[in-house]
Amino acid sequence: MTACTKLTNKVPYVINKANVAPRDTGYGERVYELAGPLEGNIHKHCIAIVDIDPGKSSKNHFHPEVEETYFVLSGQALMNVDGVDVNLTQGDLITIPTGAHHKVTNSSNTEVLQLYVTCAEPWTPECSMFLE
Repeated sequence: MTACTKLTNKVPYVINKANVAPRDTGYGERVYELAGPLEGNIHKHCIAIVDIDPGKSSKNHFHPEVEETYFVLSGQALMNVDGVDVNLTQGDLITIPTGAHHKVTNSSNTEVLQLYVTCAEPWTPECSMFLE
C-alpha cells in the first residue's frame, strides 16, 4: 500500500463556506479558512476561499516556506508575481512559488473576486511577510 492509498479511521470532514467565519483583513479581503491542521483533517496543506471586493487588493507579500495556488472561481483579477502582471478570469489557475512576492487585485468595479486558494505548508499568520 502506498501513501496515496493509505486508509485512515477518521471520519470525512465536510464544511460549507456559509458556516465559516471569515477573517477580515481590513482592506477589502475576506479569508474563509475551510480546511487545514486545525480543522479539516489535513496537515500538509490548507484550503481557503478568498473574497476580494471590487477595486480592492491583498497586500504585497511573500511566504518564505509556503507555496500557493490560486484558482479563480468568479470575477477578474490582476495578479502581480515578482513584478510580472498577469490578468486572470474565471477558470484560471496560477501558482505562486515559495518566496515569490505577490499581490492580487480585483480588477472589476462591480463584481466580488472569489478565489480558491491552497497553501502547502499550511498557512499561519507568521508565514506571511508583508511588503507594504
